[in-house]
Amino acid sequence: MNLDPRIERLLGYANPYAASEPLLDPVAQPRDFFGCDPAECRWLFERVRLPLDRDEIMAALARDSAPIPAPANREHYNGDHHFAYWLSGYLSYRTIAAIAARHQVTDGAYFDFGGSTGRLFRHFHFQQAGWQVWSCDFKLSSVEWNLKHFPSAIKVFQNTYFPYLPIEDRSLSLITAMSVFTHIDETETAWLLELRRILRPGGVALITIHDEHTWHTMPEDLRKKIARFRPDLASFADLPEGRHVSTWRIDDPYRCDVFHSANYIRTNWGRYFAVREIVHDVLGHQAAVVLQRE
Repeated sequence: MNLDPRIERLLGYANPYAASEPLLDPVAQPRDFFGCDPAECRWLFERVRLPLDRDEIMAALARDSAPIPAPANREHYNGDHHFAYWLSGYLSYRTIAAIAARHQVTDGAYFDFGGSTGRLFRHFHFQQAGWQVWSCDFKLSSVEWNLKHFPSAIKVFQNTYFPYLPIEDRSLSLITAMSVFTHIDETETAWLLELRRILRPGGVALITIHDEHTWHTMPEDLRKKIARFRPDLASFADLPEGRHVSTWRIDDPYRCDVFHSANYIRTNWGRYFAVREIVHDVLGHQAAVVLQRE
């Protein structure tokens, strides 16, 4: 049988997991941020278009009892600005919960696919009763950190490169995949179908992408990376229609940057879900595709 060379490449990996990081000690507790001024992070509020409410944020900090991971154990989000890391996750939680509510999903089983060390999923556990929280990551140190530092009520496990999740059919109300499908090449459709399998009818999956809006707002380091590895693609003033992949390490199927046009999403992802909306600036320069299983 002749396999697509891309699939042969995927099947040839000796290690089906991501390279791991040293497991580091936490760097702070949420209570350490009681004296911080949220106005110092005003840019976060402007990006997600939420009001800056200091009392709300202090109350949210008081509800959160899990420690803050070191930058190396959180994909270096927000560098050494630990309060901004916590706050960015809280604001993403607020935004996502509001989007889900627009589609009549307000509680139930929630799954953060590729959730790293809980920038987002911690808030679904600590800030709102009614969510049963699950998360996975293919980096062992992330899973070990979560098992060590988060309450046992949060279900975490390690997944592989390959599209399979040990979760029951139709068992989830809400799924998020933040900055995940922006780095998936060959296995995109298989992962979409796996998420569809575990999502209940009426449930919502919120998946971030690089889209036409990203093309004009992406940070300079991403722009330079596209210019280096896909100069043909970088030459376009506007993102061309379709799906475009810029691969920057051939020994790993997830070392790439992926761009999707809105029409591609509606035509292709719409085969498996109802595409309800595409919302800009949910995670920095990324847009969120809101999918619903009918």
